[in-house]
Amino acid sequence: MAQVDLSTPVQFLPKVGEKRAKMLEKLGITRVYDLLVFFPRRYDDWADVVPMAALEHDAEQSFIATVVTAPRVSRHHGRTTIFATLSDGTCSVRAVWFNQPYLESKIKVGEEFFFHGKVTRDGFSFQVTNPVFDQRQKEEVMPSNIQPVYPLTSGLKQGHIRSIVSSALDKALPLLSEVLPPFFRKEQKLCSITYAYEKIHRPQSMEEVEIARKYLVFEELFLLRAALSVYKKEQTNLRSSFPIRGKEEARAKFADIVKGLPFTLTDDQKSVVQKILSDISGTRPMNRLVQGDVGSGKTVVALLSMAACALSGYQSIFMAPTAVLAAQHYATFKKLLGDNDPGTALLLGSTPAKEKERIRKGLMSGEIKMLVGTHAVLSEKNILPKLALMVTDEQHRFGVKQRATEEERSDHGIHTLVMSATPIPRTLGLVLFGDMDVSVIHSMPKGRMPIKTFHTSSEEDEKVINTIRKEVLDGHQCYVVCPMIDELQEDAYEDEEGTLASRMKADLESAVSYYEDLAKGPLSDMHVGLLHGKMKPKEKDAVMKDFSEGKIDVLVSTTVIEVGVDNPNATIMLIRNAERFGLSTLHQLRGRIGRGSLHAACILQTDKYDGVAKERIDMMCETTDGFQLAEKDMLLRGTGDFFGTKQHGLPQLKVANLYRDAQCLPVIEEALKRLFSEDPDLTSTSSKKMVEAFREHFGESWTKPSL
Repeated sequence: MAQVDLSTPVQFLPKVGEKRAKMLEKLGITRVYDLLVFFPRRYDDWADVVPMAALEHDAEQSFIATVVTAPRVSRHHGRTTIFATLSDGTCSVRAVWFNQPYLESKIKVGEEFFFHGKVTRDGFSFQVTNPVFDQRQKEEVMPSNIQPVYPLTSGLKQGHIRSIVSSALDKALPLLSEVLPPFFRKEQKLCSITYAYEKIHRPQSMEEVEIARKYLVFEELFLLRAALSVYKKEQTNLRSSFPIRGKEEARAKFADIVKGLPFTLTDDQKSVVQKILSDISGTRPMNRLVQGDVGSGKTVVALLSMAACALSGYQSIFMAPTAVLAAQHYATFKKLLGDNDPGTALLLGSTPAKEKERIRKGLMSGEIKMLVGTHAVLSEKNILPKLALMVTDEQHRFGVKQRATEEERSDHGIHTLVMSATPIPRTLGLVLFGDMDVSVIHSMPKGRMPIKTFHTSSEEDEKVINTIRKEVLDGHQCYVVCPMIDELQEDAYEDEEGTLASRMKADLESAVSYYEDLAKGPLSDMHVGLLHGKMKPKEKDAVMKDFSEGKIDVLVSTTVIEVGVDNPNATIMLIRNAERFGLSTLHQLRGRIGRGSLHAACILQTDKYDGVAKERIDMMCETTDGFQLAEKDMLLRGTGDFFGTKQHGLPQLKVANLYRDAQCLPVIEEALKRLFSEDPDLTSTSSKKMVEAFREHFGESWTKPSL
């Protein structure tokens, strides 16, 4: 075999080959280095195995047993239960799995497994509920009782992954070089890089796992912050931007626009507008994020920022993620500006050719100063000679390359304003945005009624449907949300076989079938609509338009409505199988209702009211504060692709958790200050290794990793 390095394709490793390489690719593994950073999701301590005769009531325990009866599957009202009997020859335990039908083919009679789960006793009988299990590899060499458990995909077993990772370690460990500064490793009492990667995969004890994990957390966060710092340092040399400094007449017109608003700005809105006006008055491009919960009044902040540019003779773009939302923002702008409109236009992909031509002429001449639209505004045919400001709404809905297009075409820097209803905790913001200016709108406009949130189970379906009927008969509208296909990615990552395709199909069918059940059943006398991600954009826009215009009473949808339209008449939202969603998604969905002065309620329906799902649902019922929920979400599920970090061009965090490991960030920031003061151009040998590590760890995304 040829010499192996960190970039060697995995198919050239022993026991891999072309077939297994394709399986590994589904897990994001293509290179030897990818195997090194493919960390276990948990560890089984085989030393803690309890003989079945010694199992105790109401405790999490591990034991080894053989499946002695074929799994029996029970299906009732769409819910699946699997039963099997396990024994080690001394006694038997009944195993029960709820709503995991894909496990039936894995539980094989006569085979021995390692089981772990909560054991309870009913009289003289024991039961283990939803146990995780791993086939005991008798032929596998086990130098340690601590066994790593990796995410799997169809066709790969734990034994395969352990063997392949171990082979990669043998060849790659000698190739690893320290990337953390020596002074930093010494201060933080970190192990060596080779020890960390060896022990995270092949530990002899859980103590070794913790030592390795400490190093890897610091390495991951250090490299991420260092890469961001290098990028931001490069941005200081950006082309200068148009300075927006309104003359007396422009300032007077701006004051007229503010006075003409049908409401009074909140203190938070006033403060944010003042900061933006200060930012754009300089020649250094503004780079500001405005955060605020759905309905907090970010749109008017964007409007006033764009108006300030227009009144000074410059142009701006407002880019929304959907055509319906763009049209809604345009209508809001026109309504709020009234006779003070300095020249506003709406441009969508569906805009007729003649209208597009008229708009393009207006942009070129400078007559149109405020352009609202979807990504269609980025067309090369749209020439804005005096473009000064780019506003993006729900920025994570756009790709990094899309957002960079306009600035790359301009011969000057562009002020950037990002509006986001996604609450981003301070710790995540530090990593995502670094030196970016962040403003938060905490207060809500007067007149908004707080949304009440309730938890129900499927047993109360009739009561919930009656509530929906009453709201519609009172002249209001309702959302019914079913699990989104993409939400299953996380679950599939946990599964050992190829369960994703069948479950994706099942969930899409659940939205369609539930729509049909309602339309033909209890709500047959009402207008019921359907919206899901598989529909064509024009079809989705048509449905959302009909709903916003009141032509649809009840909209059955997947989470495509997460960033939807402002419909103040929608007062009820039912979220089915609420345990399938993260807190961030639940919060964004809930924000679709309560958009006016009407009382609104969100109903979270689930039959899995336990564990993490119970914590999420209880938090949703307790608070509508998005920032509290965001912090809790980080604690509950980490920050894998937290709030769309992939869309920021950032890699997923593989080992660090920004909630649990937040205390690492301040010391990393101090170390980076020292590093850049001692070696500002990163020319030393250790600095060059660090830059090389950016590329190894993050791929080429590190070159433009944030906003």
